[in-house]
Amino acid sequence: MRKYIFDTDLGSDCDDCGAMAVLCDGVKQGIAEVVAVTHCTSEIYGAYGAKAILDWFGVDCPVGQTSRKGFQDQDAEKRYGYPMMQDYLTDHDPIEFPDAVAVLRKALNDNRDVTMIFVGPMVNMEDLLRSQPDENSPLDGVSLVKQSVREVIVMGGDFGDFEHGEWNIFANVPAAQYMSEYCPVPIIYCGFEAGRDIMTGETLWDCPERYPVRIGYWNFFGKGKGLRNSWDPVTVYYALYPEKDWEISEECCIRYDDAGRALVSEGTGARHVRYRDEEWMKHELNRIMGLK
Repeated sequence: MRKYIFDTDLGSDCDDCGAMAVLCDGVKQGIAEVVAVTHCTSEIYGAYGAKAILDWFGVDCPVGQTSRKGFQDQDAEKRYGYPMMQDYLTDHDPIEFPDAVAVLRKALNDNRDVTMIFVGPMVNMEDLLRSQPDENSPLDGVSLVKQSVREVIVMGGDFGDFEHGEWNIFANVPAAQYMSEYCPVPIIYCGFEAGRDIMTGETLWDCPERYPVRIGYWNFFGKGKGLRNSWDPVTVYYALYPEKDWEISEECCIRYDDAGRALVSEGTGARHVRYRDEEWMKHELNRIMGLK
């Protein structure tokens, strides 16, 4: 069974909820253990949303919240995260979430061969890599990642259009640049093109009304039904099932310019992937998200 850490910007786009459903289904199938989840934007609602999904699926792990202030905490970020938090607090006590980097450092100190998944901006990864020895680990961040992480899987970049600065990169370019340069383990990117044409959400409306993933999508679409691109669910599906029918690039060097555009050159340390049969992937993700 493989171990996973999941980092999300849940609150900005509802496909983070779908991604968490896919991850938790991996736990249900007995192929995954989630050792930590971290939230990378400054508003707290997304951390509650992540906790609500974990609790729904019976997944017990620490949830950390970035200590950065003022990062993506505008009203748009509250569109569906706030209703998820409201629903969760109807029958749970308020939570004081620990610092994300502390959660990451403890999880990596206590575990080995971990796969880290990032489906939002890379701020928590930058902060982890820059971290220094503390009560959670005697190692600095880079050494800790090198010791305990198998690979890093990122929803980020656009490898179909190199003039496009994809959102997760563009939202905090310095963090993406730092990660791509200093991460000491292989990085696999599921780019914008890998989830753009895979639309999911159609199976949520037959699920219980308090299913947190349903609440997230419903409120994202302004209290209505809708379909959303599957950038984050595809990324998690790759993390769980890398042996399936993926188109995988040759190993290369991937960096980012100041506009968030991917710069691919000869080298080592990174690859990018895309599923070959997108119609099959659409049905598979809808099945999982719809609790089938």
